[in-house]
Amino acid sequence: MTKVLAFTNNKGGTGKSTLCANSAHVTALTGAKVLVVDLTSQITCSSLFIGGAESLPEADTVLAFLKKPPERHIEDLIYESQKGLDIVAASVSMAKAVSQLASIQMGKESVLKYELERIKHQYDYIFIDSPGELNELTVNALVPSTKIFIPTRLNRTDFECTESMIRFIREAENYIGAREVRVVLNMLDDRYLPGNIWASSHTGMLYRQAQQTFADVLSPVTIPDSADIRTAFDRGLTVVEYKPGEEAARRVQELVNREVTSD
Repeated sequence: MTKVLAFTNNKGGTGKSTLCANSAHVTALTGAKVLVVDLTSQITCSSLFIGGAESLPEADTVLAFLKKPPERHIEDLIYESQKGLDIVAASVSMAKAVSQLASIQMGKESVLKYELERIKHQYDYIFIDSPGELNELTVNALVPSTKIFIPTRLNRTDFECTESMIRFIREAENYIGAREVRVVLNMLDDRYLPGNIWASSHTGMLYRQAQQTFADVLSPVTIPDSADIRTAFDRGLTVVEYKPGEEAARRVQELVNREVTSD
């Protein structure tokens, strides 16, 4: 059965898109058939996996089917990436998608789900990168998902937004059914972790708070604050392409092994 994985948070700056892109690529390297659906105006995943994403006509992006009736269906908008996966690209004008969906009288929350039903049998994994806010696009990412990842940084503001995101998902489950949720501490300096030099600092105490606050939904895998991830993206690479043997790449691989590809 196809696993549909949504990466979301109702706050920007948590590294959500970069983590989604790197996780999708690591998953594709296992030999799995992977599709990425980009719903963000930053077009992070689109830019990484296909060249010239910022210049794509709107009719060649998700904007073409996030409306009723659709101009084109999803199967006509899939690009093959040289990195061994497929992608449906976003547009820099994704705000239009929000207004397009808002104008639909019934079924606006399931537009993406119905499109994915057309092609999901072709893929083992579908990764959805949603915008850093709570709107119609975010809801469309949550409805078809089987597992939801919420990347967060180690600070109180991110924690509050992550808690509100979890509450929203739990309330939505009354209508869409149960969803597995995993909070991932992202861009974390390992020196704040227990047993390390800054563990007793204020930020180190926030890590212990995260363990208490998110408890059973907190992934044991943390993603380090690494220049390798940022530099890789600037060079059009994922971190496993850029520095495959370094800690950041190993940690993304561990996340995929534990949270994505494990049964």
